[in-house]
Amino acid sequence: MSFTKQQLLPGEKLVLLTRQHPFMLFKPVLITLVVLAAAAVLYFEGVVGIWILLVGLAPLVYLAYKIFDWNQREFILTDHRIVKQEGIFSVSSMDAPLDKINNVFHRQSFMGRLFRYGEVGLETASEQGTTIFSFLSHPLDFKNALVSQRERYLGNNSAANTAQPPDIPKLLEQLASLRDRDIISASEFEEKKKALLEKL
Repeated sequence: MSFTKQQLLPGEKLVLLTRQHPFMLFKPVLITLVVLAAAAVLYFEGVVGIWILLVGLAPLVYLAYKIFDWNQREFILTDHRIVKQEGIFSVSSMDAPLDKINNVFHRQSFMGRLFRYGEVGLETASEQGTTIFSFLSHPLDFKNALVSQRERYLGNNSAANTAQPPDIPKLLEQLASLRDRDIISASEFEEKKKALLEKL
């Protein structure tokens, strides 16, 4: 399940959606090519029968699965939160509100700098502690976008807090509507409801 606009909270806007670097697929591609090459050689040398070619199709299924899995693992930045979503048959996600993020860092090895992948880490004030997004494509760009969006969010919130308090009951109704339409899970609803009630 790919992240859609229907998963956005009321008043929330999508800023950036990215995935892990395609380098993550290097190993599955290499395994598939080696197994297919070995199966073809054994077949044309007459060592084994045609069934070996059928066995050789298994790596193609494995590769297709890994590509689909890679495509379903998404890192989403909105103007309210950061979300990691993954899963093929069952979907799991974690999100952190921008105002709960205390520190953002990134790391790149020599190979990472060469091929433009690395990891971005978040230190949050929640129970999650430190969260690492590994093999992220263009990690520095993602980090800069996150920091910029966080500063903008904190600035907007401080201005909004002095102007007008949020309409908590209305937000709870909108969250309940998202839950009833299966856009967010019951556990996500309870987590966000708790956060809203703490602002009362």
